[in-house]
Amino acid sequence: MAEGMMNNPNAMGGQPPMEQPMQAGMADDAVLDMHLTEDVKKALSAKGIDIGPVADRGPQEPVVVLPISIIMQRYPSDSPENSMKEFVMDMTSANQQPVSTEQPMVAPAEAPAPEGLGAPTMDRPPMTA
Repeated sequence: MAEGMMNNPNAMGGQPPMEQPMQAGMADDAVLDMHLTEDVKKALSAKGIDIGPVADRGPQEPVVVLPISIIMQRYPSDSPENSMKEFVMDMTSANQQPVSTEQPMVAPAEAPAPEGLGAPTMDRPPMTA
């Protein structure tokens, strides 16, 4: 990637920040804190890039990256910004049920009636010849 493209977040079709523009240093810090995951650090190091000055940056937990097009499909709106706002409101609303990893309890099924299986019923005496 050309040097100019690497320094321009909008060069590859990226969108400008949704809120008020940040100062250049603050925006760079925010990008590092959000996207410099351990996997990215390992990949950069494997390519011979010294990450020493930023080794302590990045999220401390795994992150999920969703393309804005996916969010816009699920939260259609008049702009990407509004779709994102709806997505964030949905994800952070207090009435969300936590996702459970436990399997729901299933009531045991009732045994089928013996008549339906072709067996004689037990409500009469056995037949004798």
